[in-house]
Amino acid sequence: MKVAIVCFNDTFFDRVRLLKKYYLSKGYDVTVVSSDFSHRKKQRISSLDSADILIQTPPYYKNLSFRRLYSHHTFSRRAEKLMESLQPDVIHSMVPANSLCKTLSQYKKNHPDTKLYFDINDLWPEALPIRNFEWLPVFTGWKKLRDNNLSAADRVFVECELFLDGLKPDREYTVLHFARSQQPMPIHANLDTNAIDLVYLGSINNIIDISLIRKITEAAVKIKPTRFHIIGEGETKERLILELKETGAEVIDHGILFDPVEKQKVFDKCHYGLNIVKPNVMVGLTMKSLDYMIGGLPMLNSIGGDTEKLVEQYDLGFNVDRNHLEELAENICHEKPEEAVQRRHNMQKVYSEFFSEETFFRTLDEVDA
Repeated sequence: MKVAIVCFNDTFFDRVRLLKKYYLSKGYDVTVVSSDFSHRKKQRISSLDSADILIQTPPYYKNLSFRRLYSHHTFSRRAEKLMESLQPDVIHSMVPANSLCKTLSQYKKNHPDTKLYFDINDLWPEALPIRNFEWLPVFTGWKKLRDNNLSAADRVFVECELFLDGLKPDREYTVLHFARSQQPMPIHANLDTNAIDLVYLGSINNIIDISLIRKITEAAVKIKPTRFHIIGEGETKERLILELKETGAEVIDHGILFDPVEKQKVFDKCHYGLNIVKPNVMVGLTMKSLDYMIGGLPMLNSIGGDTEKLVEQYDLGFNVDRNHLEELAENICHEKPEEAVQRRHNMQKVYSEFFSEETFFRTLDEVDA
């Protein structure tokens, strides 16, 4: 049995690596196909961990641009052509790129015995902050590339339940949550009771609600000295740092930390990790949430759907009410030590139960049964 895993975007590769590991464990011959242009780094790459074939793809430098759509389209056409030479029995394709839905559906039409799985990891354009412009043909057409071709797949996976609200209810979907192979990190919390330490982890891009992050920090600064740690890079990072400094908070920029031990050292000093996106952006889970769970770091969360429910049900921190930020600041600044410890353990328990490799594999086994 030959399996081709197709993924345009290197930011989805935690999932790709787990899928490759799963299919290899079944004894399948697995080929991972990706792009030679890194979305994360915005530069051409010669290799990518776990990728077997890199397709030459036009570069782009802005997340919202016609060049990006052209890059998606080119990759998708070349991926379809590559399938003709690979002749896989199963194609498991990450979505986005939405254009892969069209080209691989065409391949399925020409090769009906091939099993085709679409795996939706983001809803584009719904997950982008374009609410006042979503009626434009470029966005409606982008959405139709996905929606009009999902029916060709033998199965469609979604990474969170929230996405079901944005998809046509004309077929069955399988929720396959984000997951990691990593085990929870040992917790050695070293919290300063005389100050508040917050951290933002991940890409700092145009869906991050910098205005809300500033307001949360302002509210905390009024009660206790506040340090704001940043782990990551992105096109709006300079603006985030400037606005945080204007609140009176101390900003500590750690850059990008890939080493989980070094990342954990920061988490152990912090009271909360921020999981904040702009209103109306359709995101139900984020990879940073899993990082916080692995590290046992409670969240301040503005994301609806799956994450909002988990925070509420399992006491993982606080869902942010934009109209009651002073109350939120009071809660985090006057938190009891035993509450802080319990929430850290709650984070790791939820990770093990819902987002571990074992849970991921079990869901795929149930589909395969």
